[in-house]
Amino acid sequence: MRPAPENPRGARWWGWSVALAGLVQLALFALATGPGLAGTADSGYYLHAAGTLRAAGHLLHPDGSAYRYWPPLYPVLVALSGSLGALRLLHGAALVISLLAWSRLGRRLLPGALALVLPWLLAFGTPWLVVSKFVWGETVFLALFAGYAGALFRWLRLGEARWWWLATALGFLLPLQRTAGFFLLAGTALALLLTRRAGGWKRLLPVAGHAWLAVLGGVAWHVYALLLAAPSVYRLNRGWPQFVSSAADYGFVLSRWLLPVRATWRPELSWVWALVLLGLLALLWPRAARLATADAGLRRTELPEPHRFLRVLWMATLVFLTMLLVSTTFTRSAAGLYDAERYASVLFGPATLLALWKLGRWLEAWGRRGRASWLVTGFLALWVAYSAGRSISNALALRKLVPVEWPAVQ
Repeated sequence: MRPAPENPRGARWWGWSVALAGLVQLALFALATGPGLAGTADSGYYLHAAGTLRAAGHLLHPDGSAYRYWPPLYPVLVALSGSLGALRLLHGAALVISLLAWSRLGRRLLPGALALVLPWLLAFGTPWLVVSKFVWGETVFLALFAGYAGALFRWLRLGEARWWWLATALGFLLPLQRTAGFFLLAGTALALLLTRRAGGWKRLLPVAGHAWLAVLGGVAWHVYALLLAAPSVYRLNRGWPQFVSSAADYGFVLSRWLLPVRATWRPELSWVWALVLLGLLALLWPRAARLATADAGLRRTELPEPHRFLRVLWMATLVFLTMLLVSTTFTRSAAGLYDAERYASVLFGPATLLALWKLGRWLEAWGRRGRASWLVTGFLALWVAYSAGRSISNALALRKLVPVEWPAVQ
């Protein structure tokens, strides 16, 4: 069965929206990174490992020990780039890929008007802009997860093997880019297994095979890093108060994506922000709905309604945040508000998509009445304006940071 023909005018409007939003995103990125990329202690490890790979064919830490604290894909990409200028181009390309992939997914899952807004919210996304300024692995991680989500959606909707292979290949790279890729894969696999178990083993096997192959590379790397390269770098060093504090950090971060919340509001009442996190996750849960405009031009196979795939994204978000809280509570993983913003940046795409979906559901529940429509329009305008103001302000602040230099490896 061929997909139903699309509305050419709607497709043209969507194309212009994505193109202009992409140009704005690149302009903000150019403004923030004009003097060069910035660095932290983590950046020094990445750059040194990339330098030793180019010079001697080995990934090493600055102390001469085998590189093992983080997965290997990012320093390999840094080494292949060969310069910070080329790495800056890689970061810019990853941002554009992320915007295109999530925007395309939003076009399939959201009503037309909301699908036009999504690219602009992504273009003005401060979390993406901040991580792209630094020599960190998050920017490539964003693009990998965006591509993974898009390929997985197409496989579930169309049932074509090529999309299964693409999703599996991108999933394979996720934990090789960031260890937290395991958390996204676990949440996705759990959601898919729960939705497909009614179909029996015939439908479970492709999901199980996808999940097994996707984690294989990351598991192999961690076996090497924890058992062969050197003694384990993991240790239990925190307790339950840290769990509440980290939950509050993520609750604050997700709130700041949606509303003008000031950083000075975070230090007090950690348990309140932890409850905010639970409330936001509950609010973003995609209930069943029928939005005819969102389902146009798609075959009806495994996921007959958009909300089912949004539930996959929601589960991936839930498991990702839960495992981050566990890792910051019981291991050496970094914690704090700014690390939370950095680690959660990969969730900005799905969280924005889920929030827009909820707006669409609210509007549908009110029967598209005039007052409800104006309220949604007004909120979207304020959301875009707030995001734009915050992003421009952060781009100017990021521009002032001292650029990092490519290290000389002996």
